[in-house]
Amino acid sequence: MKLNVLKSGPRVLLGGLLLLLSCANTTVLAETTAMTIHVRADDAKFIGSGVGGLNVLIEDARTGELLASGDIVGGTGDTAALMTEGQTRGRSPVTGAAGFRAALDIDEPTRVRIRVTGPLAETDSIQSLTATTWVVPGRDMVDPGIILHMPGLLVDLVSVEAGETHIQVAADVSMMCGCPITEGGLWDAADFQVVTELYRDGEKISDSPLKFTGQTNRFSGQLTKPAPGQYRLVVYAYQAERDNVGVARETLVLD
Repeated sequence: MKLNVLKSGPRVLLGGLLLLLSCANTTVLAETTAMTIHVRADDAKFIGSGVGGLNVLIEDARTGELLASGDIVGGTGDTAALMTEGQTRGRSPVTGAAGFRAALDIDEPTRVRIRVTGPLAETDSIQSLTATTWVVPGRDMVDPGIILHMPGLLVDLVSVEAGETHIQVAADVSMMCGCPITEGGLWDAADFQVVTELYRDGEKISDSPLKFTGQTNRFSGQLTKPAPGQYRLVVYAYQAERDNVGVARETLVLD
């Protein structure tokens, strides 16, 4: 019996070569990699919707290309887990905490720059954080994700009332997460110093302490009323144990 053997001719060889070249030039598609960003207030809980949220930008640190953007929204997290229970290595209690989840399209290990701005509810209290980290395609960073820490206090001028001889000032002070300051509470009012100051043409005219009123977050006091003119009223709060500071300012015109 005669066995027929097919031999590869020039056309077959050319087709195989083209196939190999095609495979070699195939573009590798970027892989979506998840990343979650959380921001925790110094000496307090996570910052989220209750204080206006925070804005997040994630960029390629080398090129500046914007990879993702959005807002950190959600709750402050578990009070006991964050503030009263022991936190050991490898235990990051982010359950229920505000966050922003990004999907990054990268095709190689990339150093990213994370920019966070907020909390957005109080203009004078807005802070900015910047951090860089490497991200590897397909290696999600979501549990616990990236946790940044933000110092400071929220200060909100509630009322400024000028009388015949004095200026009455009231302000609300809270942690950056909006966590409450109360008498004898987890954030004890006795641990905070709140002062109001009056400036004219860059010079401090007077200052006076604001005392805790017994109402959650509320401090009040008064300044002696100066001569008519335009002034800048400043209220600052200071948590000495943590070096946390917050400031609110307002232009004041006195007749």
